[in-house]
Amino acid sequence: MRRFWVSIVSLLMFTTPVLAQGKRLWVLRSPGEMVEYDPATFAVKQTVKVPAEAMKSPESVRVNRVGQILFAIPVPLPLAEEDVASAHKAWLWNGHSATTIDQGVTRAVSVTGSNQAVSESAPAPFLSADGGHLFWFANSARRLQREAVDLSTITTWQAWRTDLSGTGHEELATTKFPDCRCETGTCEETCPHGEFWAPDSGVENFCLMTQFVPGQSEPEYKATTLYREAGGKWPATPLAEPLRRVLDAAADGQTIVEAIPDSGCCGWSNQSNDQTLVLSNGKRTAVFDEQATYKNSDYDVSFYTSNARLSPELGYVAMTIVSTAEANKPIQLAEQGSANPEESQRIRKALTELPAVEVKSMEETPRRVAYVPHAALVGWISEKEILMVEDHVLVVYTLGTGARRKSAVRVEDAGRVFLR
Repeated sequence: MRRFWVSIVSLLMFTTPVLAQGKRLWVLRSPGEMVEYDPATFAVKQTVKVPAEAMKSPESVRVNRVGQILFAIPVPLPLAEEDVASAHKAWLWNGHSATTIDQGVTRAVSVTGSNQAVSESAPAPFLSADGGHLFWFANSARRLQREAVDLSTITTWQAWRTDLSGTGHEELATTKFPDCRCETGTCEETCPHGEFWAPDSGVENFCLMTQFVPGQSEPEYKATTLYREAGGKWPATPLAEPLRRVLDAAADGQTIVEAIPDSGCCGWSNQSNDQTLVLSNGKRTAVFDEQATYKNSDYDVSFYTSNARLSPELGYVAMTIVSTAEANKPIQLAEQGSANPEESQRIRKALTELPAVEVKSMEETPRRVAYVPHAALVGWISEKEILMVEDHVLVVYTLGTGARRKSAVRVEDAGRVFLR
């Protein structure tokens, strides 16, 4: 019997490192380097020098499962004059060496009768999950202008695939939006463009595109299309409702985590209800509901999820909850709010715990299975372990027991940590 239990303990000690070995952990550090750590032991595995500019734009750093790193700053349309004059290069670490690739930002101006035609394109590169390709997503717009006032635009959203050098163009999807009149004289305020989303770990077999209009005061989400590879093709499947802010999705795009942001504008932060939903099998399940949780409608304070991750077996969803306000700072009434001392006290107490990591079960009625104040989520190590940042240190938290495995790895914030 003693030998049996020794064998079981040995097996458990061996299993944890094996599970962690399936993940790769990178941290972006000053002055400009990506350090890979072993998720099981937090020992340094390798260091890769990256452009120093990456420290200022960590959201523009991409890492896939095979250890490739891409740094490319997206260029929005319409192009600013400095964007036209600048050379836009993507930096790629292919796993062995670094190279730069032209992003293909272009602008051409021609005369059409009494108008000017401005044709612009700003492709954005993305890693593939298997490391064999780069995926590219671009809005190409042809705007008619007269005396620097936008009259109309025709925008086409495209997706294609190349090799790692940016050559070997293979068209995947094209969507041409209808000719749109720029009613306010600025096309981006009234006309749609395509916003793409793909998994952080790289494009494998699907991506999402939402037709999005920034608007003057409130954005409009018009439609979302799922592109999923089938037999070498990427057919389009329109979703029943447009997605607002995609936070995560399962490998086949059938389960999606979506955040519904506050509609507040014009200096207001809290004019609607922030929610986070899980969409699966045609059902929409709320895993975060601001007003139901915080009952904060009288004050101009929004609570929302800054990120969310589905667990590997889709049993849970983990989220980081943050707020537009800070503890011990003045809080003003909402636009239609009335003074409510009890509500104010409740909000101030909640603010002292943020940011916080919350984990919900993926049941028909989700239940809270973990809540960790003063922490920010990085991702899932396994189905029962999450990696998070507490006091600028990486910590592994175990669901159920609440046990913590604290590392000696210090990080600036969770946005500089990449768990793949």
